[in-house]
Amino acid sequence: MADDPHNTSSIPLGTPVRGFNGSIIGVVRDVHPHFLLVGNEGEHESLEVPVHSIIGFEDGVLQVHVNRESATAVDDVETSHRLGEN
Repeated sequence: MADDPHNTSSIPLGTPVRGFNGSIIGVVRDVHPHFLLVGNEGEHESLEVPVHSIIGFEDGVLQVHVNRESATAVDDVETSHRLGEN
């Protein structure tokens, strides 16, 4: 990514993500220029977390200014079908 103002290229997949309310909302599954896909193993849906909601990184946990209820749910199966991955 040429333009990476939120330094998303340095976020490793599998990084735990803590929501604004203090609970872990999942782990980073994929990184995109404007959002992160965050989810848990075995869950059908991921959450689309905007990169502008990142507020910090502490003790190996990414902290964001959203919680599970305020993030947009994304259907993993539908997304992979649309991208031709299945």
